[in-house]
Amino acid sequence: MPTIPLPVARALLVPYYRLTFHHRMPWPLQRGLLDAGARLLPMPKGVTIDPLFLGRRRAERITVGATADAGAVLYLHGGGYTSGSIRSHRSLAAHLARESRRPVYLLDYRLAPEHPYPAAVQDTIAAFEELTGAIGYRPESIALGGDSAGGGIALAATQSLIARQAPTPGALVLLSPWTDPGFVPRRPRDMVVNIAWGLACAAAYLGSGDPADPRYAPLLGTLSGLPRTYLHIGTGEMLYEECRRLVERLRAAEVPLRYVESPVLWHAAQTQAGMVREAAESLRDVAEFLCEDRLLCEDRLLREIRSEPNTIGEHDVEKHTDAS
Repeated sequence: MPTIPLPVARALLVPYYRLTFHHRMPWPLQRGLLDAGARLLPMPKGVTIDPLFLGRRRAERITVGATADAGAVLYLHGGGYTSGSIRSHRSLAAHLARESRRPVYLLDYRLAPEHPYPAAVQDTIAAFEELTGAIGYRPESIALGGDSAGGGIALAATQSLIARQAPTPGALVLLSPWTDPGFVPRRPRDMVVNIAWGLACAAAYLGSGDPADPRYAPLLGTLSGLPRTYLHIGTGEMLYEECRRLVERLRAAEVPLRYVESPVLWHAAQTQAGMVREAAESLRDVAEFLCEDRLLCEDRLLREIRSEPNTIGEHDVEKHTDAS
């Protein structure tokens, strides 16, 4: 079980993020620093990593122990649309795989500025279609998720599938999602990210595109018809105001929503699930959301009967479940 106390974790992470996410740091160095830092993130015991290609992009199928045969998660890493990788998010994906008893497919989508939007959205759709085609998953058995920029891409890809009247995932998991890169928040920074870096990333991702295009800013697009959605945000995050706007629009569109606010976790803190108890509990809550699938719930219930119960601390988060 992760044991690093929150104050210690913050003290260790603040200087790391201040350096890595500096707006004058070249993109290749940012990517290298994120990957280097990820080497310190523990992996759960019994993890299996199988490299593959999804939609002609590199990916990994990550499992921990036996799976429930009830579906899979297609996960998109964060990193401001300009950084992040399979390596930087392998630990998060592995812990999610352990908690959910589902395979987690971690996708290496194309990054800006070399590949502005909609490249990442296109890569995600191609990966989803391969999972539901050649690999054989039912669309409704796949949860599409991501943190930060990955959450924005997941939302934009699902909107694009709905617009094409194509099959869509059965659930969305959005962790500290960045869904309107053109919006300038009132908070200049939080523990992880800052406005200067965010503006640089947003410009790189936009390229010569239209800032009102929902593939760039899915918060501005149509939200009707989205699958059931899990949304987590920390109350101290720079993106908190933006995520509250997203929550309001999701509720107005009558999207089944499980909304969680945390007063203690930072931006995309689930990345540190292998080190910090509260981050691990957050991923466990995501797994409970995914467990609303009947077959997966039955499997998880049997596992919990054989071991100690897993509960998320009610003092750590505020939950709002609109529908299920």
